Amino acid sequence: RGGAASARPAPTPRPGAMWQAFVALVQLLKLLDHLAWFLGRGALAGIPWTILAVWRLALQCAGVDVDGKSRRGAFDRGDRRGANFGDAFASTEVPERIVLSSRGDANKLEAKMRGWLRWREDYDVDDILATPKPSFEVVKAFYPHALHGKTKSGHAIQMEAPGQFSKLIKALRDRGFEDPTRAVVEHVSFVMSYAFANVDPRDLPNGRILRIIDMSRMDLADTTYEAFMFLKTMASSVSIAFPERVHRVVIVNPPSGFGVLWSAFSPLASPSTLARVKVCKTTEEARRVLEEDMDPRDIPREYGGRCVCCGKDGREDKGGSPALATFRNIGGVDACPSASMSSCWRDEALERELWRDAAALNARSSGG
Repeated sequence: RGGAASARPAPTPRPGAMWQAFVALVQLLKLLDHLAWFLGRGALAGIPWTILAVWRLALQCAGVDVDGKSRRGAFDRGDRRGANFGDAFASTEVPERIVLSSRGDANKLEAKMRGWLRWREDYDVDDILATPKPSFEVVKAFYPHALHGKTKSGHAIQMEAPGQFSKLIKALRDRGFEDPTRAVVEHVSFVMSYAFANVDPRDLPNGRILRIIDMSRMDLADTTYEAFMFLKTMASSVSIAFPERVHRVVIVNPPSGFGVLWSAFSPLASPSTLARVKVCKTTEEARRVLEEDMDPRDIPREYGGRCVCCGKDGREDKGGSPALATFRNIGGVDACPSASMSSCWRDEALERELWRDAAALNARSSGG
């Protein structure tokens, strides 16, 4: 009996305890960072913060509750589409995607529903596709992201290259946007709503998006506390506003520290979630992963494909790219991050349609 007791394996740390330990580590780094902030950028805590923020973005996009322990209780209320939660939901149908994303947890369902309703009210989502978008061009210029066709199964595709957020925040403030984070969340809400209204408007299990997140633009400028909070708020808003909308998240060109965090904390996610998140360290790996959903002719060349949306070298402005002309006017090729991206980031047919529709909304507001 004594031998059996001595051979008993050590208990495995619970996922909740792992997450709490990681949060404690980040808080310690934050404290040390405040003490050393006078040295400059505060990179001591900023680097892991930024990597953590992108890690959170990937998992939140895929439906993981990274802000608390997952609760697996059965529904004691609201177990069907259209269920009500007291006065707050007395006349509001609970969307099927929110029910699905709650995974049978009534408390989580109520929290998600309240957040979703608050988002719709705060950003006037009922009319978001019909109202002017004054920040559209600036956000597009300083935060490269673009629609890029459909997957083989008809899902929307969006590429995005987060990073250098201080430039985006400054550009918005210089143009009169007192709350840059709100302006970006409103912009992302518009673009995502547009994609699900025009690119993949199908009901469940469809109506989803493939997100290609290129981390090559991340640098020390993103290690400030403001940049971290900006990315954290944006990721959280997308998670609240668009549950069960991600088909897949493909992360390309990750920084070296990202792999360590991913290996340590991916066990917190379910196998079904992990199947929807792929981290590609090389161009060849990115090509293989993307070919599962895309034809090689539709994969941008920077990710191993053969797509050139406009021009022989992928950067020429043949056909009068409205996006490139705007980027040059806003800050020039050197100052505007999106101007230096390949044409796949601005000239795919669906991206051009988005630009035309946004321009029409803004022209309507100015009487043009």
